[in-house]
Amino acid sequence: MTKNDKDRLYNHPVSGLEIFMEHTDRAGKAGTFSAARARIARGILLVVTTFLISRAPFMGECFPGAAALISYMVSRSAFNIYLVLPAAAAILPFGGRGYDIWGDLAAVCLCGLIFSSVRGVKLEMWQRALCAAAADVICVSMYRLISSTAYKISPWDLIFQGAVVFGAVMAFDRLQAALERKNEDGSGAEDNLSLISLGALCPVVIKGAGFDFLIWPFIIFAALWALTYGSQGKCLAVIVSSGAAAALLGNEQWGFLITLLIGGTAASLGRRYGRVFMTVIFAVSCAALGSAESGVILGVDNYCLLLGAAVFLAVNWKLSSSLRKLMWSLSENEGEKAYREKKAAEDALKESEKNVGALAELYGTYMDSRSVIATQLAVTEQIIEKARYKMRRFPAEKAREGEGKITMRIGCSQCAAAGSINGDCCGWQDIGDGRTAMIISDGMGKGKKAAAESLLVTRTVLSLLKEGAGVELILKMINEVMLMKENEDSFATVDLVIADRKAARAKFYKTGAAPTLIRRKSAVEEVRLSAVPLGIVNGLKIKYVEVSLKKGDWLIMMSDGVSDGGDGKGLSAVKETAAAVRSEDPKTMCDLIINRASDSYIGRERDDLTVLAAKIL
Repeated sequence: MTKNDKDRLYNHPVSGLEIFMEHTDRAGKAGTFSAARARIARGILLVVTTFLISRAPFMGECFPGAAALISYMVSRSAFNIYLVLPAAAAILPFGGRGYDIWGDLAAVCLCGLIFSSVRGVKLEMWQRALCAAAADVICVSMYRLISSTAYKISPWDLIFQGAVVFGAVMAFDRLQAALERKNEDGSGAEDNLSLISLGALCPVVIKGAGFDFLIWPFIIFAALWALTYGSQGKCLAVIVSSGAAAALLGNEQWGFLITLLIGGTAASLGRRYGRVFMTVIFAVSCAALGSAESGVILGVDNYCLLLGAAVFLAVNWKLSSSLRKLMWSLSENEGEKAYREKKAAEDALKESEKNVGALAELYGTYMDSRSVIATQLAVTEQIIEKARYKMRRFPAEKAREGEGKITMRIGCSQCAAAGSINGDCCGWQDIGDGRTAMIISDGMGKGKKAAAESLLVTRTVLSLLKEGAGVELILKMINEVMLMKENEDSFATVDLVIADRKAARAKFYKTGAAPTLIRRKSAVEEVRLSAVPLGIVNGLKIKYVEVSLKKGDWLIMMSDGVSDGGDGKGLSAVKETAAAVRSEDPKTMCDLIINRASDSYIGRERDDLTVLAAKIL
C-alpha cells in the first residue's frame, strides 16, 4: 500500500457517522426488499395450495376441502378472502365433467363471507369449525332441494361431509400451530395431532395435483420417516391417517393399508440396526405379504414400494436433519429442544477440539520440553473427540454396550519382594465400545518409590483410555513426563492388553514388559515385543501385536519377577503351571502361578511378583 493509498484511507472526507447511516440505510432497504419477496413467495404458495386442495374431490362427488380451507384462512385474516378465487377456479372445471359443484361453490363463498364479517366475535377454533361444517351442509342441502337432486345424496352423506369439513379445519389449525412454533413449552405436543393432520393433508394435495399414482408411494415414504424419527406409534398413526385420506379421495385399497401397518410393525424391530436395514425389512415384509392367502388381498404394488423406499433413503441421505426437525416440530417440541441443546453442546466440543488441535500442532514444532505440552494437548484433543462421538451416538450405542462375541472373567494375584508394599501395579477396566483394558506396570526398584511410579502409570493409562485417548499418545506423554525429572532416574514398564469383546480380538502393547501367555486348550503360546521401558529414551516407538480370541482361551500377563523366576527355569515353569491348571477361576490360576514363582526364589533375593489372568467366555 502506497503513502497516497494510506492518505486516502485515513483522510476520507466522509465522517464515521455518515458512513454508519449510509450502511444502515442500505441494510434497511435490503431487509425490506427481502421481506417483500418472502411475502410474495408465501402468497403464491398459499394460492397454489388452496387451488390443489380445492380441486381434490372427496367420495367422488364433493369438495369439502375448499370450504374448510377458506373458513380457516379467512377466520385468521379477512384479507385472505381473495383465496375464494383460486378455490372457485379449481372447482369450476368439474362442472363440465358431470359433478354437482354449485352447492360446494356456494359453501366456499358463504364461509368466506361469514368469517370475514364475524372476526370481532371471539370463538374457539372448534366453534369456527362447527360453523364451517354447518354452512357447508346447509349450502349443499339447499342446492339439492332447489335442483331436485336431493335423492342423489343421503342425510348420512351430508353429515359425513360436514364431519370432514370440521376435521379439516381443526387439522389446518394444528398444522399452523406447529409451523408457527406456538407450543414452545411442549404442552399438548404429545398428542400427535399435527403429525396426523399432515399425514391426511398430503394425499389431498397430491390428488389435487393430479398425481394419484404417487399417493401410496408417499404414504410409504411418510411411514418410514415417522418410524425413523418418531416411534412405532407415530408410524402407524401416519399410515392410518394417510390411508383414510386416500380412501376418501377414491384410492380405497384396504389391503395396502393393512400391509403397511404390518410392515411398519416389522420394521420397528430393526430400528436399532440403522435406517437402511429398517427400510429393507419394511420392503421385504410388504412384498412377502403379497403372496399371503387371506380374505383381504394384501401386498403393495412393486412400483409403490420401490419408489417410496428409494425416495426415503435418498432424501434422508441429504436432508436427515431437516426430516428430524420436521418430525419434532409436529409432534415433540421437547424432543427438538433436547436435540438443539445436544447439537449446541456437540458443536462447542467440536470447536474446542479444533482449538486444542491447533495448539498441539503449534507446540509440536519444538524439540525441547515444550513438546510435552504438545503431547498433552493432543491427548486432550482425542478426549474431546471421544466425548463428541459418544454424545452423537447416544443412546443408540448405549443399547448395544453389553453386546459382544465374547465375555471375560478377570483375576489377579501379587506378592511383594519384601514387606507389604509391591512395586508392581495392575488393573483392568471397561473403556467403552465393548473394549476391556488390562495392564501391569513395574516401577523402577522396589518399595514405595516403585509402587508410586507404577500406580501413577496404571491409573493414567486406564483413565485416559476410558476418556477416549489413544494408546500411543498416552504412553508417549508418560514417557516424556518421566524424562523431564531432573537429578533422578525414573522409568516403568507397561504391559497393556486391550480386548475387543465385540470383534473377539486383542491388541498387546509392551514397553520393557515380560511376555504374555495365551493358553488355548492345552497349548501355551507367547506374545513378545521388544521395547525399552518408559522414561529411558525420547522418541519412543509404540508397536503392538493383534491376535484373535476364542471362547475358552486364557490370557496370562505377568511382571518380570514371575517370568524370570529364581531357579533358572523362568518362563518355561510358568507355562507348565498354566497348562496344568484345570480350574476355570482366574484368581486360582494367578495364585498357582504366583506360588510356583515364589517357590523358585527360596534362598535367593526375590523380586516383586504380579500375575493377571483373563478367562475368555
